[in-house]
Amino acid sequence: MSKIFGERYEVLERIGAGGMAIVYKAKDLLLNRVVTIKVLREQFVTDEDFIRRFRREAQSAASLSHPNIVSIYDVGKDGDTEYIVMEYVEGRNLKEIIREYAPLSTEQSINLARQITGAIQNAHEHHIIHRDIKPHNILVTADGHAKVTDFGIARAVSSATVTHTGDIVGSVHYLSPEQAKGIQSNEQSDIYSLGIVLYELLTGKVPYDGETPIAIALKHLQQEPVPPSKLNPRIGQELEGVIMRAISKSPEQRYLTAKDLLEDLNHIQAGRPIGRFDVFKGDDPEKTQTHKGMGKALAPIDVKDSIPTKTVNKRQWLLIVGGLLLLFALLGGGVWNYLSVEPTTVPNLVGKTVPVAEDYIKQAQLNLDPEIAYEFNDDVEKDRIIDQEPKADTSVKAGRSIKITVSKGSDLGQFPDVTVGQMSKENALFLIQNAGFTGKVTFDTIPNPTAAKDAVLHQNPAPLATWPKNGDIHLTLSAGPQFQTINMPNVIGKSSTEAKTILVDQNMLVLKIETEVSTTSPEDVVISTIPNPGESIQQGSEVTMVVSRGPGPFAQGMRDQASNNRVTIAQLLASMR
Repeated sequence: MSKIFGERYEVLERIGAGGMAIVYKAKDLLLNRVVTIKVLREQFVTDEDFIRRFRREAQSAASLSHPNIVSIYDVGKDGDTEYIVMEYVEGRNLKEIIREYAPLSTEQSINLARQITGAIQNAHEHHIIHRDIKPHNILVTADGHAKVTDFGIARAVSSATVTHTGDIVGSVHYLSPEQAKGIQSNEQSDIYSLGIVLYELLTGKVPYDGETPIAIALKHLQQEPVPPSKLNPRIGQELEGVIMRAISKSPEQRYLTAKDLLEDLNHIQAGRPIGRFDVFKGDDPEKTQTHKGMGKALAPIDVKDSIPTKTVNKRQWLLIVGGLLLLFALLGGGVWNYLSVEPTTVPNLVGKTVPVAEDYIKQAQLNLDPEIAYEFNDDVEKDRIIDQEPKADTSVKAGRSIKITVSKGSDLGQFPDVTVGQMSKENALFLIQNAGFTGKVTFDTIPNPTAAKDAVLHQNPAPLATWPKNGDIHLTLSAGPQFQTINMPNVIGKSSTEAKTILVDQNMLVLKIETEVSTTSPEDVVISTIPNPGESIQQGSEVTMVVSRGPGPFAQGMRDQASNNRVTIAQLLASMR
């Protein structure tokens, strides 16, 4: 029996997991609609302060209404289990799309970025900051419609991360420098994270990466990113300028509002100029530029502005060091602990179930990445691991997270009925392909006296059977009637109906009936045939029957005379009495 939360939400299937919650597809039994339900992990449920913050932030985010924001429907508790109910989006998260398709085209990337920026703008106008913009929190439907999820939730999570570190690890690639320093985040923090997402869409890579979260966070603070055009020459100068401004290390150098960023993205998509971005090409640092999206003249961005130098005063140093120490605490350990960690060997997890893999991972002093990927796979049994990163036998520092991909088994579907109505081979193949089946199709043929050539007589799999989308398919087709040479039957003198029956039984194809006046044959009697009786003929050939339509004038006269004679004789006999 499936789990029902709050006596209302019936779990249909598990669709994901993160550091904060396990995610299910469910059915709202009251409103009869499909929803997403996020069930908080146990470590959060025992933290009363977190629960209060979480509910407050979720209720605040529930006030948002925007086509690019996943709606929050309900926040509830079932026993000791806290959950939130959200809009169900049929699609994939943006991280999965990036892994499979990046780099995306400029048009695709801008289109997605405009939708995400519009969602952020709407939230900021309602005084809600996301604080965890990343591709994992962006869902994309099959028609390219983007929806941002978990608005406001990150604030509650970040407040509890000193003891619960799962989410911050997954987000560090998109973390703004001020968040890494421990400074309170603002609207510009969301813009920075969005800039990182746009960079990744266009290049297939994040600008800062490393073996550990600490190493990545330090790069956000100290290292300048490789210009995206170096990784993807198709990126134009103005689009690169927009990205570089969005991911400036100093919040003051970024866009002031998401609205300003959206305006520039709209201009680029429409092919209109948005200003000069020479500052990113290493021009004279004394130049200033006016950028309409910033609303005022700005000094050029100097990469040295965001890197600690000898001129940094004591207060700034204390702020940076304090922020780093806080970040290290959030990540579950300080930098000194990291440097002293012993290496370990990654175990082979492929083919194992997740619970078994977790035991191996713990024994190797490693962690399982909470974001488990799921894929259809015809070769690996459902719920067993297909792939892992890092690979088996790799030497890594203890404490590193291992990402795994788990098999969803074969992609199954309901196979259509292609035998109905003696469907043609061509139409059957179209119906099969349209239902999403891609397996190899084989054929055999058998004679059939009544089915047209290439009509589908039998199928394997059976109609409406559950079948793998790429499973083999076999269709039995009609070879049509199998004909022989015979002698033309003699149907002369028989009624047209009787003659037809005889010819059909002999697989003759009677397509033509002619009528003639006959002086000797009654009406509806066969007078002659083409071919003549006894002539050789191929079964299935056309036959013409000539049928009498009644006697002519001469025959009628003879009948009249006979009738008169009969009357005369009758009169004679009567007179003799």
